[in-house]
Amino acid sequence: MDGELKQKLASLVSSPVLWDCPLRDYTSFAIGGPAMALVRVEDLLELQRVLHFLQEQKILWRIIGKGTNLLVNDSGFAGVILILGKGFSRISSLKTELNPVPQTSANIGDGSVVQVGAACSLARLVDWCTDQGLTGLEFAAGIPGTVGGAVIMNAGAWGREMAGVLRAVTVITPAGDITTLPRAELDFGYRIWHDYSSQSPGVGETRENGGAKLVVVGVELQLVLGDKEQIRNLCQSYREKRRLKQPKKECSAGSFFKNPEGDAAGRLIEASGLKGVRVGGAMVSPVHANFLVNSGGATAEDVVSLMKKVQAAVQKDSGILLEPEVHFL
Repeated sequence: MDGELKQKLASLVSSPVLWDCPLRDYTSFAIGGPAMALVRVEDLLELQRVLHFLQEQKILWRIIGKGTNLLVNDSGFAGVILILGKGFSRISSLKTELNPVPQTSANIGDGSVVQVGAACSLARLVDWCTDQGLTGLEFAAGIPGTVGGAVIMNAGAWGREMAGVLRAVTVITPAGDITTLPRAELDFGYRIWHDYSSQSPGVGETRENGGAKLVVVGVELQLVLGDKEQIRNLCQSYREKRRLKQPKKECSAGSFFKNPEGDAAGRLIEASGLKGVRVGGAMVSPVHANFLVNSGGATAEDVVSLMKKVQAAVQKDSGILLEPEVHFL
């Protein structure tokens, strides 16, 4: 990007643009080369201006949240990384309805539609819902990342997932159009939002804009009024279970592989005797086999090589090809 274009891009946002920015500092894996630029957009107007500029100049771009489910290439990203700022982190309760999602006899009651920005962390949203006495999102306690990322990944745990509490998603196109998509029109699967994924490049692919055509800016969740103390206790229980079962010291991207139907990726990896196996600085966690961790100085190449080694061993032993849950950039 020449000096004139850099100056133009910088003029579109209120936060300083970070040029040649190492992405290892923006992922939980602590791995990744530099992006040409990292741009924080603070509100819808800034996002619209930046997207229009990037599309007009045919500059590659990709939006990331907290980078908790992302492996960035060692060579980095030859484009602009966008991060949603504080203007996309607001939470509000829109209205109350009667029995909107009667999932179990334990949580039937008056419900509330919660509107939340895509950049809000799941942790903050779970705490907010707990304080409001809203049940339905307890399964997300302890899951890292942003609300937007959780919807895109259809994050879940303990038999529940984001699609089950989602009411609508608000998105913006590169052309700047803002639209709200109702849940009934959206297609979700296990750890995937198919509508979004179909517009995103896969592993090894590159598309003109370097990412999806849609940017998630906000979501609406349908929750139910419940007992605050019960909600708080359940959230604490889930967090404690995660703390005991997952590695704490090493950097990782969380669960690396999707669980195959009727089985668990961690069990299959452990059954193949792969706990503690290393490639360079990447290691299969001795604590939880479905965590590939950065034990120190790992490169993206190390992680990918270890991923392939795990896939080959598990497929040989069980006939199952594990599919990565982590996104690649």
